[in-house]
Amino acid sequence: MDVSSRSPGAQVESEPRTAPARSRSATRGRLVEAATRLFAGAGLHGVTSHDIARAAGVAAGTFYLHFDSKEALFREVAFEAAARLRDRVGKALAPATTLEAAVRARTATLIDFAEEERALVQILFGRNHEAAGVGVDVLDFLTAGLEQMLRERAAAGELAPGVDPAVAAQALNGLRVRLVAWWAEQPGRIPRETLIESLARIELGAVYAPHALATPPRGAAGGPAARRRPRRAD
Repeated sequence: MDVSSRSPGAQVESEPRTAPARSRSATRGRLVEAATRLFAGAGLHGVTSHDIARAAGVAAGTFYLHFDSKEALFREVAFEAAARLRDRVGKALAPATTLEAAVRARTATLIDFAEEERALVQILFGRNHEAAGVGVDVLDFLTAGLEQMLRERAAAGELAPGVDPAVAAQALNGLRVRLVAWWAEQPGRIPRETLIESLARIELGAVYAPHALATPPRGAAGGPAARRRPRRAD
């Protein structure tokens, strides 16, 4: 999954300038942190807004000053995770000197993140579909930057004949999401290195023209859009 664009309606966030704003931001941050822990342990449906408020050390009513519902809070948790993955992908791609190296670095970073965030991956993309709507939005967020990069490759004549950038972006990220969700259920079912190599070979062999593999990466971190934060939940 590539994380190079923001969700619709996103805003660039800035640091709060006043003491009340900083206090509000800190409270919101505690709610997000508490929710992240609780969702990881009990799933979306196993947690209530009161549970989250208690874990964050705030009154139940305070929760609703920041979020309309636990689903809205979960959306923020999910998009903050997507932003973290985006940042990690950008750092992993920085040393890459060729497209082939960039694909392998991006794939390895994705698998590492999925292993660390197994619970969140399962909630978003697992077989129980606890948060299917949010999962679709996150997937759209992840796919937009990949499509942008593939369009740049297509303009340079670096995609395989007949490959459409929009179709390829949807196919690649759909494949990645399904595989990481499957693998996150039971990481021991297949070695990490085998999963990375298989995913990288599928992308390299199916999407790009052979001469493109030695070219420098394009849009490694997704361009200017990659530096913007995803949409807040409220």
